[in-house]
Amino acid sequence: MAINIHYQDDTGDYEREYGQWKGLLLSISNAPRPTLRLRTAFDRRMRLDAGDLSLLWAEILDGYHGVTIYRNLPQHQNWLPSISSTEVQRINEFTPDQQLKLWFRYFVRVLRTADINCMSNGLWSLEYCDGTQIYHPHWCGSYRLRGWQRDGDDMQLLHAPTVYLDWNLNGNGQVLNLFAPQHKDSGRVKWWRKLVRNGQLPPILVWYIHGLNAYLVLDGHDRLQASLLEDVRPTFAVLSSFYEIAVQGDPRRENAILQQVNMVSERVAQGLHINPSVLNDMQQLLAQAFDRRPMRRFITRSSATLNPQTWDDEVAAFMRQKAATGCIHLRGL
Repeated sequence: MAINIHYQDDTGDYEREYGQWKGLLLSISNAPRPTLRLRTAFDRRMRLDAGDLSLLWAEILDGYHGVTIYRNLPQHQNWLPSISSTEVQRINEFTPDQQLKLWFRYFVRVLRTADINCMSNGLWSLEYCDGTQIYHPHWCGSYRLRGWQRDGDDMQLLHAPTVYLDWNLNGNGQVLNLFAPQHKDSGRVKWWRKLVRNGQLPPILVWYIHGLNAYLVLDGHDRLQASLLEDVRPTFAVLSSFYEIAVQGDPRRENAILQQVNMVSERVAQGLHINPSVLNDMQQLLAQAFDRRPMRRFITRSSATLNPQTWDDEVAAFMRQKAATGCIHLRGL
């Protein structure tokens, strides 16, 4: 059954004003129960399942200093249809700005019928990130994406079952693969590496998980690996769910601003000189005072249906199986 996804260009909200195209706002309806779902247990523990397959377990540390993630890293599965060379060639005939918008609409189209899907009814955003800045939904700003190095932490991270993400004071913002990487000389990875070198790589589709403060790859595992092998930053399409809060006006503040605007207008009518920066600030203040667009609050939906003892037993079994491997530690931002 296809999900109903209505989309429009994202122009920002009450707290964010975008001067250029940033992505799409999605309104989801007719969505079945997500097959890719987060389940939580007591004492800051969680598990991510894709159908009957457990992909990862996670535990937030006391004091909320970071999170330890145990990844199953099964063999690669295609949750979304593989991007064809025909699709790449078709989209690359357009200008770079048009290509970006076409890839985002492509993701919306394939997400409608994906067998494994994280999307539930409600509001979502699909936001563009250029690989040097990752948007952090908790705040109205951008956080750096950690450096990409061919033989650095990011390359090791592709293979590490156990990862500790240090949140430090500013979070972590790491991109995490959910499947084991393919051999670097596999046909698909070699093809993507060629497109990386030609500057034709499609964005990587990731899902922001608030409880991890990290981005999980939904589509683009081979593209991520190809980018790391070529030491080139990829671009990202970040999927996040949110709800809206209505903005209530403040009549006293609005009246005070209108009085100031009238005073400036009288000075202009009298032919008095007004500093252009004052006029610009006044226009922005006036627009903000009467802005009734709602504020967004980003969330990750989960179900509190995971038995704590089940989580303990599964992680203990995981650790016995992976006893020979260490834990990679990634510093916070």
